[in-house]
Amino acid sequence: MGTFSEAGAMVSLCVVAMVVLATIGAEAQPPRTDFYDKSCPQIFSIVKAGVKSAVKIEKRMAASIVRLHFHDCFVNGCDGSVLLDDSPTIDGEKLAFGNVNSARGFDVIDSIKATLEKACPMTVSCADLLALASRDAAVEVGLTENFPVFFGRRDSLTASRAEANLRLPSPRLNYEELKGNFAFWGMNEVDLIALSGAHTFGRVRCGVVRLFLDDTDTNANFRKKLAKVCPANVNPLALNNFDNKTPDQFDNAYYKNLQRGESVLRSDQTLWSSPGPNQAIVRDFALNQGNFFRQYALSSVKMANLKPLTGRQGEVRRNCRFPNSAPAIAFE
Repeated sequence: MGTFSEAGAMVSLCVVAMVVLATIGAEAQPPRTDFYDKSCPQIFSIVKAGVKSAVKIEKRMAASIVRLHFHDCFVNGCDGSVLLDDSPTIDGEKLAFGNVNSARGFDVIDSIKATLEKACPMTVSCADLLALASRDAAVEVGLTENFPVFFGRRDSLTASRAEANLRLPSPRLNYEELKGNFAFWGMNEVDLIALSGAHTFGRVRCGVVRLFLDDTDTNANFRKKLAKVCPANVNPLALNNFDNKTPDQFDNAYYKNLQRGESVLRSDQTLWSSPGPNQAIVRDFALNQGNFFRQYALSSVKMANLKPLTGRQGEVRRNCRFPNSAPAIAFE
């Protein structure tokens, strides 16, 4: 991959925007960066302040919010469905295999939403809030700020645990399986490798780490270190860093770890251990953090506009945990 200029990056983002418009169709309301300029200009300051406060309290929260947005978009599109609680009529996604005991940050989103409701009642959707919070969380710990967010999504009325179990990529997947998982959403290999770079920060449960202690794609010394951190007698919910050198920083260390065979998950290490053009992409991102940042922005914009509900579809929830038609617990 060649070096991107800043102008080139912005041109590429414009191209992504045009692809998004073509994808959602002419009848839908197109996503726009200025969607809330008149109806809720405070959205940027409110979301940024909420994210900043949460990350100040706990650095790990930045990674949790980024992951929450990804797990929303890969299940029926970016519609805020991951935020819905279970109910007699909703089999929610929070208890899906990829979310139970790991998806977090819901209280942070609730707090930001409550502030938005006071400033701009029934205006900002939970899906849009999550997209912006994800960007701001990564920026708060190192990602470049040159990263636009497109708005105009509406919130779903329901969720699907079955779809979450089917669509969320498992840490057991190999490279070909990951490519298929992303291809279902129209995402390519570059998108896969760039978005996987979010594992450059955050934590993973020891119960998951132990699944791959015999994975020969990682180097033996690294596996021995992991076995000491997460031995069989340690609580499976105990946490281990994805990256031991800069665990709370959004940087390109993830790709350097791949090259050393020091990835915790099989689904990460396979991006480098599988022969093919993927290795050139990993090598480029390891050498050029700017290239990674720009591609991460491009791929994130693309992902954030997967099957959005727009126009009169869905609704703008008052409370991200419940559809408006359901009895909701009041914000604290």
